[in-house]
Amino acid sequence: MSDPTPDDTPEQPRLWQVKIAMVATAAEHEELMDRLTDVLCPDPEHEGPCPVPWAMHSVNGDSLSRGKRKALLAEIRETNWNPEDDQDTGETGARWRTI
Repeated sequence: MSDPTPDDTPEQPRLWQVKIAMVATAAEHEELMDRLTDVLCPDPEHEGPCPVPWAMHSVNGDSLSRGKRKALLAEIRETNWNPEDDQDTGETGARWRTI
């Protein structure tokens, strides 16, 4: 009998952190938080703890340092900003940049 390989053994749960930076109104933020809660815990009426333990935290960008806000906005621009949203300014992200 050989030793089990990683493919032969079940993966053990580990701690993960998922970060999402977004530019949104307060209402859009709340809607997203509610939708994420539904994804993480689709049955809010269940008894006991969730089958997959989780916690969610939200931080208003105004409480972040200027450098951190600038870095997050740069990540958003690099990954999924639509340049058509800035047709009039010629500057990517200018419409919502408040740094």
